[in-house]
Parts: sequence; structure tokens; C-alpha cells
Amino acid sequence: MLRKWLLAGIAAISMVAVESGPAAAGKQQDQGGQITQFYGVDGGPIDPFYGPINPFYGGIYPFYGQISPFWGDIAPFWGTINPFYGTIQPFFGNIDPFWGTINPFSANQFLQQVFPYWNLVGPQWGALNTTWNDLQASGANDYTAVQAGLNAFVATTVLFWGDQAGQYVQRMYEKYGIDPSDQQSLAYISPEQRSAFFMNLYDNLMNFSYIDHVDWWMGAVHWGPQLVQTQGPGTMPAGLLDASIARNYSDVKDLKFVGGYQGYVNDHGAAVASLMAAMRDNIGVMGVAPNSSVRLYNPFDSSGTAGWKDVANGIDRLYKQKATVVNASLGIPGWTLSSEWGTVLTSETLSSKKHGFALVKAAGNEATVQTKDISWPSGYSAPTNIIMAGSVGPTGQISQFSNTPGEACILVNGICQEQNKLKYRFIVAPGELMLVEDNQGGTTRMTGTSFSAPLVTGTIALLQTRWPWLQQYADESVQIVLQSATDLGDPGVDPVYGWGMLNVEAAQSPLNFDNMIVFQPMKYNNGKDVKLDKNHPNWTAAQFKAALKNPVTLLTWELGQMYVVGYENVGLTYRDFNIPLSSQLIGKTQSVNGAKHPFQSYIYERLLDWAQHTAGRHKKGKRSAHRQTVAARR
Repeated sequence: MLRKWLLAGIAAISMVAVESGPAAAGKQQDQGGQITQFYGVDGGPIDPFYGPINPFYGGIYPFYGQISPFWGDIAPFWGTINPFYGTIQPFFGNIDPFWGTINPFSANQFLQQVFPYWNLVGPQWGALNTTWNDLQASGANDYTAVQAGLNAFVATTVLFWGDQAGQYVQRMYEKYGIDPSDQQSLAYISPEQRSAFFMNLYDNLMNFSYIDHVDWWMGAVHWGPQLVQTQGPGTMPAGLLDASIARNYSDVKDLKFVGGYQGYVNDHGAAVASLMAAMRDNIGVMGVAPNSSVRLYNPFDSSGTAGWKDVANGIDRLYKQKATVVNASLGIPGWTLSSEWGTVLTSETLSSKKHGFALVKAAGNEATVQTKDISWPSGYSAPTNIIMAGSVGPTGQISQFSNTPGEACILVNGICQEQNKLKYRFIVAPGELMLVEDNQGGTTRMTGTSFSAPLVTGTIALLQTRWPWLQQYADESVQIVLQSATDLGDPGVDPVYGWGMLNVEAAQSPLNFDNMIVFQPMKYNNGKDVKLDKNHPNWTAAQFKAALKNPVTLLTWELGQMYVVGYENVGLTYRDFNIPLSSQLIGKTQSVNGAKHPFQSYIYERLLDWAQHTAGRHKKGKRSAHRQTVAARR
């Protein structure tokens, strides 16, 4: 039913309740409207192996070619952004100036053998797929070449992984109806079946490596385990409005149910939580903020729907549990942002807390371009603590199912001001073929804006872990994430991509090095506390840039174990940065004014890029509409 329906186009996807039962037809909620989880049709996730989001065939083939997330120019397993091998910085496209010293998985020698395996079977499978497609297109009856290709593929896999892998391949053959001994049957194996077969095979073979799985979204948003390590060990709680989770199966370090309905349980909440905060523990999924705890409130009753009062109570409860960022993959079908959110956020329960929590809301999966403005309740300014998250695929193109903001506006007293258009509160993140927990002790792949939003939520959790005072500055936290996004689509903020693609590393770095206050470099002294005040000598941006361009100075810093401390003003608050200027300081910490933090090694390369005018700046037009938003909000 699902696949047949999708032939009509992703644009018609509706959002309904999932496994525990469909929403009652015409059910009226306490504040009007019917709120559902953002799921696909017929009670399940959007099918990740069919149509325009097919992972191994056509435009977003993930193991081979120019736009492959596991192979080729943007592959996190090999080539210029190889995450585990040699001198390449993990999960990012540029060569790391400190090379192997920060490789997060260097201790796992088995990984050095994994990559040559995928190096071999990636193109092997790609060639087999091409042959298979050509034979089907020609109507051929002789599939000897496909049989030979399958046999060679299995032989390569067994040689590397052992007999256990061969047995697993046979089970996958049976699951997807592939019988290498029956030429006639091979003619009817669809590209989608082959896609699902190979993706499942990949995920399960990587289980044998006994490490957390690397997934394509990590490179796309510039995230890696090392980035988390440099942000410190804090355990800031993140809030989740979603279905209940079978706690014994969760890979989140500290997951607590804090209220709502207990009876409505499905795999959606577990999947979202895993992308937010699954641990780095050599099992399954890694989340963006693996040191964070998750507080879960379930607003969905036994019908799988929620009322707006339940949503408001849930946010309030999560806030009282000290969750200063809340993830919500729910809403009204057909709206990127509906007017009911104004009623919720300006309610007596939440209006006084509006600067104390950030709300990350999935945009929805109906391919809706919002054209209708929404009126905000009288007497209230437009919210500055909300982010709507749309989905992109491995190509960086907006997903065909993702809702977008268009030019719709939040009307304040009936008037639209440019900075109140939804696009200025919109960002995109990977949402197709996302490896997530399945709430049964394993992993699966899901697709939808529900799986874009937790990447944004996890990024805010990282920010508020490294700079705890940002927990009191939700609006600034939101602006940091938005303004650090990688511009996509039309230059500047646009009605399809908003600010652009989530960039985790950029969000943890200065937004603009030109505006950073930089104290003159200091020599490392075993991390002992350093007191800095306005009288400590500092450099202008021009002086610092000139020093970064001088090879002799760079060498002096390297040999002298030097580091620099910088400060950046953001709205009504600030951020500080401990930046090593020597590879000898990687993995070490430095205490400044009583606060101890690991050195943020990834910023060094961004400094060098900034000195050459290639980083640290935003495209023209990115900030213009929001210059006054944060400063004037209170």
C-alpha cells in the first residue's frame, strides 16, 4: 500500500498516527486541531527505499559516485574526507593541521581494514547494479553476468568478514527475494529491493566492527566524535515531546520519562532520541550530543494524537526538568508553522519562559510550501526562540517531502515585518535514510523531517553544554545555530532552505572572527588557571590575521606550546574560546578565569582559513533582517 501510494508522488504524503492505532476520524482536541507525529502514510515512517529517496539507485546513490555519502567526493569512508584513516580530519573535508593526533577511532586497528573493504565492494556493487539495470531495461533473459557479480560480491564479503557474514548475506537474500541460482527471478528484483538489501547489509556488517556506526549525515553537518570531546563532559538535559520509549532498549545515557501518557509507545520517540543523544559506546547509533541526558514527555494519547494543552503542559514540564531545548516532531498537517503555536507559546503557562527555552520543531512531511501568514496573539512580539527544521538528502537538495517556509509571515498586530517571515526561523538538516534506534535493541533507517530536527536540538545541547550560561539565553542559542548555517539555495536567507544547512562545527566556532576579541597568545602552563581582564594585552582582528599568515610565527607557536583565548559577543551574552596554536596541546585542557575546558582544536583550521578570507564570514544578506531581533527582543 505504501509503495503504491508513493508512486503518486511524495508531495501528497500525509501525517497520521503510527503503530498503536490511527487517529480517530474527526476527533476534536481541547484547543482545536489534530496534532500528530510526523510519520508517513499507513502508520509507518516514510519508506526510505522507494521513489525519489532511493538510497542506492539514481540521484542519491550513497556508496558510489559524486554525491555518495559513503563513497566518492563526499564519502566519509574514503578519499578526501576519510574519517578514520591517515592524516585526514574526521568527518570534515579539509586536512587537519594536527592530523593523526585527534583521530577519534585510531585505537581500533580493525577500522584500518574496514575502509579498503568498502573501497573494493563499493564500486563492485555499483558495477553489478549498472549491469542489472541494463539487462532489465533491455528485457534480456540471460542474467549470467548478474549471477557472477553476486557470487563475486559474496566471496569478497566472506573473505573479509568471515562465514558469519556469508550466512547473513543469505538471510538478506531471502528477505529481499534475491535468488542467485534462479536467473528468471533476478529479472524481477527491483532497484528498490537491491537498495534495501545493500543498505541493510552495510548496517549489519558494520555491527561486526564493534564501533558506533558512521552515517552520512555526520559529514554533511560537519560533526564528529572529537568535536564532542572538545566541548567538555557536561550532561545538560534536552527535552523531547514524543512517544514513549522502551527504556531498556535505549542507548541514551540518561533517559527519563517525566510525564504525559505512558501507554502510547512506538519507534518514533526512540529514533529521535538516538539522533539527539545516543552514546558513543561502540554500539549502533551516535547522537549529536552523546553526553546529554534526555527528558521525555509524551503528549499522545492512545489514539496517537495530542491536544494543544498537552503540548503546552509538556513543554512546561520539560522546562521544569531543566531542559532548555525542546524537540517537537509534531504539528498540524499542511503547515510548516500553524497559528496554534502562537496560542501555546503565549499561554499563561509558557509566556514568561519564552527566553528560557529553545523550541526545535520539525517542519512536516507534506511537501507544503506555506503561503498563509499566521497571526500572533495580540500584545505579543513574534517568537525568537523557535527553529523549524526541514529535510535535505545526501545531495544537499531539499527533500521532496519536506515542508518549507515560503514567504509566509508571522503577523504582529496584523503587520508583517521582514524579520518575522518564517524563513528567518528555518534551517535544514539531513532527514533521509537516517540510521536510528528501532526501540527493540537494534537499528533501522527512517526518513522525514522528524529526523532532521533532533540534529538541530543536539547542536543546541552541545552549545549549552560548552557555554552553560546560554541555557538562560534561548534566543541567542537559536541565532548561533541559524547564523552559522551553510548557505544553500539562493544567496542569503531564502524561502526554501531558510538559513541553509546545519553546520555543527561552525555553530561551536566564532560566528565572525572579525568581531572576536583576541588576547595575545600565551604559553601553556599545565592548564593552571589564567586570569584575564580588560587590561590584558589584546590584538585587533587585523593584527591576529597578520600573525596567522606568518609561517615563522606559526612555527614559534607550535614549538612554544602557545594558545589563544578569544571572546565573542552574541546578543545579550558572549562566548569564550580556548584555541590551541600548537599540536602539543591537543587533548589537553586550560582553565581561564576558573572555568576549565578542553582546547577547541577544530577552530585552528578555521582561523587559518579566515586569515585567507575563506571562512569566518557569511554571505551577503545572511544577517540583515536579524541584526536587531535579539538585541531588541526584551
